[in-house]
Amino acid sequence: MTIEIENEEEIEEAAGLEHGEISALLSSYLVQHVYPNKLGRVFDGQTSFTFIGSPTKRRPDVSFVTIERMPHRIEGEADFAPDLAVEVWSPSNFDADKKTLQYLNSGVRLVWVVRPVLKTIEVYHPGDTKPVTVLGMNDELDGEDVIPGFKLKVNKLFE
Repeated sequence: MTIEIENEEEIEEAAGLEHGEISALLSSYLVQHVYPNKLGRVFDGQTSFTFIGSPTKRRPDVSFVTIERMPHRIEGEADFAPDLAVEVWSPSNFDADKKTLQYLNSGVRLVWVVRPVLKTIEVYHPGDTKPVTVLGMNDELDGEDVIPGFKLKVNKLFE
């Protein structure tokens, strides 16, 4: 029996193993901190956010929304920007810089761009056009005032 695939393009653009693992690891570390401390909700890369003033829907690889901004019902897509958006850069992700700027212009308070080949994480805040900080293997990722108390050694994502 042969199963027809309607949209092969979606499969080709899917994330690779490294991308998926880094997203899963970062999500798990965030979940371990966010939920016990009742800080908000963590979402995976399947969650769509529609930004105000833009018809474009974005799906960060990992995202976080503070408890204060969470709607009572979480059905459907979010019609607002998350507080944290994470992009795990991959060779097929040509618009990572465009996404980062869109996130920042849409109210995202903190953006982390993970670059697996370089084993670095770029940290952006609203108004930034370049990363404020580039963290290496010996540095620590900080949730700042967006995810208070969250700290993670960068090397934990690249072991």
